[in-house]
Amino acid sequence: MKKLHIMLALAVWLAFPARAATEALNWNLEGREHETCIYGQITVLTAVENLYFCGAQFDHGYSGIQLLEKNLHTMLFSVWDTAKDKPAKITAHGEKTVRTERFGGEGEGCHMNVDHSWKFGQPYKFFLHKQPGKHPKTTDTSCYIHLGDKWIFVGTITAPNGPQHEQETFGGFCSWIENIGGLADMSTPKIALYDLWSGTSVKGLKRLTRAGGESGSGRWGQLHGEYFLAEGSAAKLRAEFARLEKEYGPPTFGKDGTELPPLPDKKLPAKLLTKLEQLIAGDAEKK
Repeated sequence: MKKLHIMLALAVWLAFPARAATEALNWNLEGREHETCIYGQITVLTAVENLYFCGAQFDHGYSGIQLLEKNLHTMLFSVWDTAKDKPAKITAHGEKTVRTERFGGEGEGCHMNVDHSWKFGQPYKFFLHKQPGKHPKTTDTSCYIHLGDKWIFVGTITAPNGPQHEQETFGGFCSWIENIGGLADMSTPKIALYDLWSGTSVKGLKRLTRAGGESGSGRWGQLHGEYFLAEGSAAKLRAEFARLEKEYGPPTFGKDGTELPPLPDKKLPAKLLTKLEQLIAGDAEKK
């Protein structure tokens, strides 16, 4: 799986050559490359405009949250085309999904947004699910987020399957911070916590406890029992971590090419698992 992690990180960099920096967490998925469910949380502790906090990039897509101009807090769910002659298509979207469209420039595919969908210091929760599509040799990737006090449906993107089961499973994950178009101030601190679970079913969701990172111009490590990614000048980051220490504790910084001791396994609440299973049941009813 190490080769896959390297390829994922390289794919991120190649897909967004214009951004000023990318710090990636490459999650260790030894023996877990056939996953069809991802549950994740991102907690943005401090940031500036023009940033994308990717919660999970998988083999043919990604999902996360953005802080755009005019303080717009939005989420983004994207799936790339399987091949030039095998385009992805948006086949359903939720009531709060504000933009559904094709995209190019970073590969081609479909994406959708939900605005005003996250807040500083509060975990943004998302769930991704893959299952066979309505038509043969296609796969549906559905996205849900927790908004307010309930889970909402963001949408479903359907893509033709490719060779070697492409699109059928998530294949592997990494998380990162993108300085969109190089517009964000590089010296100002940006810090976010990441926590992921994956599995071949909701009941099989297992926390990803091991990760390595490529720091680029930033830092990565563990904080408050989760992994973090951070960017900013060294002096300002030290000051920001010191400010956060009373609530989140001190950070443990990682070094490129190595892994920190794994986080402890943590089970998801039974009530949450029941809800996620209900979301999947709803997917089946739509067919």
